[in-house]
Amino acid sequence: MNDRFDAPADPVCAYSLPHYRHLLERAKAKYWLPLVREVARAVPDRDLLLIRHDVDITPWSALRMAELEHSLGVHTTYYYRFHAPFYNLMAEDVIDSVRAVARMGHEVGLHYEPGFFLARDMDPVQGTRNDIRTFEDLVGFRTHSIAQHQPAQGPVLADISDEHPCAYQPALVRGMPYFGDSGFHWREGCVCTKFHHRQVHTLIHPHSWVHDGRPWQDVLRAHARDLGDRIGHEMEDYVVHVAEYLARRAELDRERERKYGG
Repeated sequence: MNDRFDAPADPVCAYSLPHYRHLLERAKAKYWLPLVREVARAVPDRDLLLIRHDVDITPWSALRMAELEHSLGVHTTYYYRFHAPFYNLMAEDVIDSVRAVARMGHEVGLHYEPGFFLARDMDPVQGTRNDIRTFEDLVGFRTHSIAQHQPAQGPVLADISDEHPCAYQPALVRGMPYFGDSGFHWREGCVCTKFHHRQVHTLIHPHSWVHDGRPWQDVLRAHARDLGDRIGHEMEDYVVHVAEYLARRAELDRERERKYGG
């Protein structure tokens, strides 16, 4: 658990984990905080704040945010991309982070990307269905909702799956006030100023909140450095592995021949 989780909550509106903690503490005192799957088929008549996270850039930022929420007894919904240029869901450390988020009690699902398929003259509905199945195979359990990546830049797909309602359905983005932090910018002010509404749906991108006190451009560059450092460490580990293999190659070849013959 990060030491910053013990820092005082910050009431000053900013993209920071201390302010996010302040937001959550206020929300807990007023609202039911459901998972998407708990309201996707029918929105109950009660005060609620629906918090969802689209993991566009870094699953490790999502893990930090999930840990903060869990430390406060709050559980929300996280959607992960299959075709992100910044992370690979097939990588061990990435899928392990997704499973860790789910083990805390958060909901996880696919952040589906019609644009990936449309750009390749592929059927986006069938492609998304395939991605859902593969995502569930990777995490090892069934998921219960999905959310579209960049819905303003492409068609909102219908009839993907009866078992996976979309977080962008009208009941959740038109039937109640909806506020998102896309592009490091609340169009109508921070969601913490919207708690006079009975029901609120908010989209919060984890990558925007974990490198506070910097211009948004520098936040994204900090993520680029973090991702580069991860690749650099992996490559250094591989250098060591190859050196060890080369030093023992003759021995390993003899062992393989004794074991398998030929």
